[in-house]
Amino acid sequence: MGVRVRLRQGKHVALYRHIAEEFRTRIATGELPPGTRLPTVRALAREVGTTRLTIHNAYRELQADGLIESVVGRGTFVSPQARPTVQPSFGERLEPDSVLSDLHRLQNARVLHNLALAAGDPELFPYEAFWACLEGLRLQAREVFGYGSVMGEPELRVALSGLLEQRGVQADPAEVLVTVGGLQGLALVCRALAEPGEEVLLEEPTYLGLLGILKQFRLKPLPVPLDEEGPRLEVLEALLKRHRPRFYYTIPSYHNPTGLRFREERLWRLLELAQTHGFTLVEDDTLGLLSYEKAPPTPLFALAQKMGLEARVVHLASLSKVLMPGLRIGYLVASPALLERFTTLHNVSDITGPPPLLQRATAQFIRQGGLKQHLRQVIPIYQKRRDVLLQTLKRHMPDGVRWSHPEGGFSCWVSLPRLFSTLELYHQALAQGVALTPGEAFLVQADKTMHFRLCFGAERAEGLEEGVKGLAQLIRARFPSA
Repeated sequence: MGVRVRLRQGKHVALYRHIAEEFRTRIATGELPPGTRLPTVRALAREVGTTRLTIHNAYRELQADGLIESVVGRGTFVSPQARPTVQPSFGERLEPDSVLSDLHRLQNARVLHNLALAAGDPELFPYEAFWACLEGLRLQAREVFGYGSVMGEPELRVALSGLLEQRGVQADPAEVLVTVGGLQGLALVCRALAEPGEEVLLEEPTYLGLLGILKQFRLKPLPVPLDEEGPRLEVLEALLKRHRPRFYYTIPSYHNPTGLRFREERLWRLLELAQTHGFTLVEDDTLGLLSYEKAPPTPLFALAQKMGLEARVVHLASLSKVLMPGLRIGYLVASPALLERFTTLHNVSDITGPPPLLQRATAQFIRQGGLKQHLRQVIPIYQKRRDVLLQTLKRHMPDGVRWSHPEGGFSCWVSLPRLFSTLELYHQALAQGVALTPGEAFLVQADKTMHFRLCFGAERAEGLEEGVKGLAQLIRARFPSA
């Protein structure tokens, strides 16, 4: 069953209570989540080296506490009502994989104000409208429960092609590859464009997920710092004189974690440099549709098409931020030669993308105008939350603290003098029930300034105010008195 009992030595208690305590602890920590099937009495007695009566007594005690339940003919399971009661530890390491793990666990942790996760609010997800699209596929059950196409369901690729066209990207459905979320697409690109030990360019700070992938594939990052208009081109040009990077990963539309929208002039220059120096630009446009003050930015890929340089750009995106993350639908667009390499890798390693059922339902949802209506409803709400965050920072943060002013997306980048040791503010904030993301996790190398990311999509206005006020109190306490 995959569940083994680790008995501790030196406890002078009845063996059945010892066994019950072991299971109780593992249920409390979440190691045995609700629904976990426990070993049969016979199997566990054999494993522990005791009688079946001892195991019966242990299970009876757990059942009396409401932690497990037995189903005749099926077995014994952790009860659906048994929830973890012991908080996991956070902030033990600053490596990207550890911080990403923290972000996901914080969704279920008991924090009052979660300003750490760059995601939409589940209360605003269009469940009913999407469920209707799922119901409409009942007659296609035989098809949608198969493996599906390697490239993605044709209906979804047609819908995504139309979505891209609205942003100025001309992409035939045959040029769209559907992936399992944006991360799978990014991993495909890294594997196809670079070999272990080779160098790649990225912005500093950058998306956490990329840093984890680079570490996994043993690629060497070359950071390009940002200013308020985008990447600092003089630094980039200096790096290009000394290195031969395989690609440059960029987030020009509402950059994560800073929230910046890059100036178009910088993007034209990036394209010229890519052509001159022979590297590929990998554009992450996951947040481009979440625009609060202007029309969504023109994607880098669309600009490249105007210059005839589309072969120099890979366009990556995902529906996780603009629709619902649980769909796990991402996609990429590239030149035919690159797309063939990506598809070959995809076929060998992953076989297929997201479940065909979800792909077809998503296609129908987009085709019926559901995504457009959803964005029309949520963008004013997210914009108001962004405004509350910025206003509260202005009212309560001491002089010497700076922050970005995102025009879209979910992220705000906060910078201050290094008044705290590494992870100290993170831990102190969590102790007060406020979650943030430490800035060092987004950097290749930490600098003299301290940073952290605050996200406003999933937290209501009151929570944003209270969370920022609590952070401001912690920070004010460290500032030298005037």
